[in-house]
Amino acid sequence: MKRSSVNMLAWIKGLMAHQAIATTAILAVLSMYAVGFYMAGEKHDYATTWFLYINPIILLAAIVVMGQYLYQYDSHFANGRPHIAWPQWKMWSFVAGLFLTIVLWNSPINFLVHRSMTIYTIKLMGEFELAAPLLVLGIPVNVAINNKRYLYGFLRFAHNPAVSSLALLSLLVLWSMSSQMYLGLKYSVIFTLLPGAYLALGIILWMQSLKVFPSLPNLRNHLQKAGYVFVTELVMMGMGGMWFWSSTNTNPMGSSHILWGITPLSDERFAGIAMMALSLPTMCLVSWHFWRWIEDILHDPETLLFVDGED
Repeated sequence: MKRSSVNMLAWIKGLMAHQAIATTAILAVLSMYAVGFYMAGEKHDYATTWFLYINPIILLAAIVVMGQYLYQYDSHFANGRPHIAWPQWKMWSFVAGLFLTIVLWNSPINFLVHRSMTIYTIKLMGEFELAAPLLVLGIPVNVAINNKRYLYGFLRFAHNPAVSSLALLSLLVLWSMSSQMYLGLKYSVIFTLLPGAYLALGIILWMQSLKVFPSLPNLRNHLQKAGYVFVTELVMMGMGGMWFWSSTNTNPMGSSHILWGITPLSDERFAGIAMMALSLPTMCLVSWHFWRWIEDILHDPETLLFVDGED
């Protein structure tokens, strides 16, 4: 009970200490909803609108996470720790990632996803390819996890590269995105949880790649990490390529009125372009690991390529 009350006070203090950031973020979200409802121009059932289009649980969770993060950010410097481990740009990256998560996951964009496969692709892949790296880049260097907490075992299991890669490939290949879209539009629970699944897998992949938690299982070197991320992205870009070059319609929105008046097949091809384009940030991560691997080889005294700085 005491731990819960301390955590509650922590996020409240974090929000109070950064009133400008918290107020701006909350007003931006409220403005986004106001504009979205106005542009939608449709009347929705109250229960559907509140629990699907404006899910309060997601919004409250985001506020709690932001408050906890800002509190820990202040505590880091209050204890005299160096700024190099937690620079200010990391704080802004985390807040931006949290805001983008809300925009993609729980915003008025949901009014349009039933009319466009492209919008649905941006909604899901944006969580994996954009929001996830922003959140991970906002985490301070070498974070320690208390291995006595009950969540440690689950995090250690999920952080294993074999487990996360199997989960991601199962999500993309065994349960194709077209099926996800169809079931997501049919069942509100799947519609709500799918972005969270993509966000969680994206966060794990970037954490493994950047070795945010040294105590959890990680791939050993940059070559392994480059290959691991590349294979993951190759599956996504391959699926996007198949949509782009497809001559048959697999668009689950085919029976409804497509946004912008385009054909379902064209909408599917635009979704393929969006899927491949959104893969670029993670492909940049592959390139970074590859060049770090080359750099390690050039500076390894045991190889013939070693270059002495005094020469």
